[in-house]
Amino acid sequence: MDNVILNIYDLLPESGQQNASSSSDGGAPAQPSGLSGFFTGLLAPLGFGAYHTSIDVRGFRYQFGATVGITRTSSPQGGGETAESRRFVPTNGAYRESIILGQTWCEQGEINAIIHRMREETPFTGDNYHLANRNCNHFAETFATALIVGNGLLEEHPKTLQKFPAWVNRLAKTGTSLGLDDGKACDVVAEARIAAGLKGRVGWELSSTSAKKPSGAAKNRSQKKELTEKQKAALAKLKKSSSKK
Repeated sequence: MDNVILNIYDLLPESGQQNASSSSDGGAPAQPSGLSGFFTGLLAPLGFGAYHTSIDVRGFRYQFGATVGITRTSSPQGGGETAESRRFVPTNGAYRESIILGQTWCEQGEINAIIHRMREETPFTGDNYHLANRNCNHFAETFATALIVGNGLLEEHPKTLQKFPAWVNRLAKTGTSLGLDDGKACDVVAEARIAAGLKGRVGWELSSTSAKKPSGAAKNRSQKKELTEKQKAALAKLKKSSSKK
């Protein structure tokens, strides 16, 4: 079992020179200084700040950005920041905190499969990035849900991530609710099901308890078989007794 960790960065105002250099270093593009400055300076105290997030699990860091899509780098050993871990973090991103969202039983091969399905079967590609409808925070929540909730997503109304802070993506979700929906807004639960390979299987029963309990038909078959064996034994006894006479 491994921890699933959410890393949170404040998106701060930055100079035009930093904005220009961010697009040429191979990393994720920074937010426009005027936009993030407005959100951070005015709306953050009201719970509507602008943030970047990523997920750490099993020694790797995963995040989603415009153009680059889903990326993976090594997580810093022992915590902290390294040039590698910040490779796809916007240059105006200032580290805020890390939160353990929960644990996952997924091995690395299963995690790779989840990422593959997110790239191939959901709209989490760089050209679908949208500040309000599909951003890094939508990805972090969807990916973490697939890792932590797992087969719990088979339930019609599965549990959500209790430790995923609502304020991280409140600004984007509010924008979507106010009409910034282009028809491609992220559905965290539905896309987490796809990522976990559970699409079309909602309602399936996988509990070990139910698997061990025989159905009524199975019980009847078992009883019929038992009666048949008793009948055979009785017939054999009668046959043996008649042969001695």
